[in-house]
Amino acid sequence: MKTPSVAPAASISFFKTTRSACAVALLISLGACGGGGGGGGGSGFVGLPVAGGSNPPASNPPPASMAFSGTAASGLPLSGTVTVKDAKGATKTVQLSSNGGYTVDVTDMTAPFVFRAEGTVGGQRVVIHSAATAADANGTINITPLTDLVVANIAGKVADKYFDSGDFAALSATELKAESDALKAKLLPVLLAMGVDSSIDLLRTAFSPLSSALDKALDVLRVSVDPATNVATITNIVTQQQVVDDLAVKAAQDAGTTPMSGTGMETAADDVVLIRKALSDITARFANGLPAPADLLPLLTSTSNSAYSFRLADASASDFVSDLAGDTNMVGASFADVVINRINYTVDGTNNLAPRAFVEFTHKDKNGVAFSNNKSMQIVKGNDGVWRLRGDGRVLDINPHIQAFKDPVSGCVITGLEFSIRDPNPNNSNAAVAVVVTGPGLPPNGLRHVRPALAGDYWPIQGNNGSNQYALASNCAGASTAGLSDSAIAAIPAAPEYTFTAYTSNDTVAQITNSTFDIVYKQSFNARPFTLAEAAALAYPSFTTTPALASYSGGSDFAVSATGLNPAFSSEFFLALAGATSTPSKWSDQADVAPSAAGAASHTFNAPAMSGLVLRSMFVSTRDANWREVVLRQAN
Repeated sequence: MKTPSVAPAASISFFKTTRSACAVALLISLGACGGGGGGGGGSGFVGLPVAGGSNPPASNPPPASMAFSGTAASGLPLSGTVTVKDAKGATKTVQLSSNGGYTVDVTDMTAPFVFRAEGTVGGQRVVIHSAATAADANGTINITPLTDLVVANIAGKVADKYFDSGDFAALSATELKAESDALKAKLLPVLLAMGVDSSIDLLRTAFSPLSSALDKALDVLRVSVDPATNVATITNIVTQQQVVDDLAVKAAQDAGTTPMSGTGMETAADDVVLIRKALSDITARFANGLPAPADLLPLLTSTSNSAYSFRLADASASDFVSDLAGDTNMVGASFADVVINRINYTVDGTNNLAPRAFVEFTHKDKNGVAFSNNKSMQIVKGNDGVWRLRGDGRVLDINPHIQAFKDPVSGCVITGLEFSIRDPNPNNSNAAVAVVVTGPGLPPNGLRHVRPALAGDYWPIQGNNGSNQYALASNCAGASTAGLSDSAIAAIPAAPEYTFTAYTSNDTVAQITNSTFDIVYKQSFNARPFTLAEAAALAYPSFTTTPALASYSGGSDFAVSATGLNPAFSSEFFLALAGATSTPSKWSDQADVAPSAAGAASHTFNAPAMSGLVLRSMFVSTRDANWREVVLRQAN
């Protein structure tokens, strides 16, 4: 499917008993209804008092009240639900609060219990577990990656399978304590270095996300479990030290494991706070309005106090602040869901010039509508000890998308990927003539994107009729796709990562101009692409236009009104015109618009007048909880 090549927008993308009648009468007056009305001094009805006597003990007293509360977090509060399953397989689900808190009443359930928290953290799907016995009734039970690992150690397999099986009726308070204590011992030096008290109970000590010492520790400890080997790996993102945990080995046999060292963690607890502050300092400048660009520059690594210059999507510090200072969606905004992926304190003078943190975060407007999920960002510690934003450091503008398209006329759909690559400033990357993207779901040799004839335009996939969109599967007649089956798409990892490698005309890896740094970048998604079945079942936006798209050739307003948008995310409106005999010969514009609470939004374009045969293309897109784009696209 050919997509017309269009000039990019000018702005920088930053960002559900009935009683018998007799029973009712008995409850009201103890009268008639068969025997007992005339006296005779009998014992009366079973379970009812005899005159002058007392009530016998109830044979089935009401159960004692039982509930649990706690916090579900993975460095950040988890947004989603908590489901508790009991020893008989009964379940109950509650919604998490905005800070990851939950309370669930289990009075009518049977201990022991296993908990599952599932939802998103920073746009990425997370499923973590915890457990409790009757001894924990009416107490705190946290749900974190560490408690998930405790459950996995008890189960001897990934916690997810343990919860699904429901085979935990024999879970005891003794083994819960043993595995929790054993995990704590492995991590204690790091926990202490992060300010966690030595008496911490990983399961039961209440904590507050984004502020407590335990939460800071969760920021620097990453847990991954290989379901094939049932081996867990705990990684310290600061020191890169790892502890391997064989789930088949119980705590009593695992006492010899060397604890993770706390060396190198001296300032990490303080720096976690300061790294986040570097971002909140930027949004603070927009608290009451738009700042001057000069007010933003000291918050970037464009000052002499930093070993790194600022660069974001190939924009310099001055370009970036000029664009950002005019963005009205920044007024009252926040940089939320800050995930710290690594802190590198090793300064080697070559690969790392200063302490550097690699983070991702979400830009939300004053109403909490998410506008962008910013990955691969860097925050650098200056010579003055202040952490500042460095951007992504890239000399290319790389903006990948997972997309599902629907045609409003035929109703057919396409599922695929789009690796948007631009080079706004060729002076620092002029040796690069192609960028090859490799990763899950792509051909073995990757997708080769070539430099376009028009500077600043999107790099098309070689041999793809000028398009940079890669269709994985479609039910549209005549659509050219990779032909992936739904099972093949479903097999793509839950958070796939892709590598972007620039090449010269000699097919060697291109380097930044006047440097020895290779132009090679990596970026992950928060979820895999949609299967074709999933794409067909999605709720797509709808839109109307005035005038009709088929009659619009520019020179006047073109109004678009859309509904069916996800109110939690900004929607994108896009319009492109191309005319072979017109000046300009092609034009495009796009706008990110916050929908109403009802999921509606509108935008008005005004394109220059075009004559002759005009090709038109437009779309309105929304997003799912994992930042995947759901697009209604029309061409004419």
